[in-house]
Amino acid sequence: MADNQRYAAAQPLPELVTGALAGHQDAWDALVARLERVVWKAVNMMSFDHEVRDDAFAATWLRLAERLHTIREPEKLPGWLATTATNEVRQIVRQRGRSVPLADPSASGSRAADRFDSVVGDAGDHASSMMLDDARREVRDAFAQLDEGCRELLTVLVLADPPIPYDEASLILGRPVGALGPSRRRCLEKMKGLLPATEGDV
Repeated sequence: MADNQRYAAAQPLPELVTGALAGHQDAWDALVARLERVVWKAVNMMSFDHEVRDDAFAATWLRLAERLHTIREPEKLPGWLATTATNEVRQIVRQRGRSVPLADPSASGSRAADRFDSVVGDAGDHASSMMLDDARREVRDAFAQLDEGCRELLTVLVLADPPIPYDEASLILGRPVGALGPSRRRCLEKMKGLLPATEGDV
């Protein structure tokens, strides 16, 4: 690519990775802009502690900067970032000797898949609404109680934004493509069972 190449978030991930490796700051900036919501969704799911979330967000991008030269398939970066972000939260929590802060569930909502949407990337602009905070706590509480396999699967298949195609998710997770749909439904049903029942639930 020419030295005067300009980069934007909408460009294909391989181009952005190549540009960032070549030292183009605007390529790195575009890469972050393209994928930062993936990281925010992952860290928001794992912790309600603003400091832990912010530190994990920063650490995830540091890991990518350190390992960008090892990325062979840039299209899989969303899944890699989501998994790395969840691992960073766990490491920070372990290092600080704290458990993931959770609250008693009390908010509305009924379907696990829908309630994932309450835990969105906020780019550090933390919501002040008590109802939204309660909903997020419920989702994190349920997510934290899932087994590691379900947490990993839902991180890749539900939290990644943009969505990761099943063929790529199969490689990331090491599971057959045909098993991903049923496994996703099973894990969401598990999570639904861990969420507090609300009016209208059966």
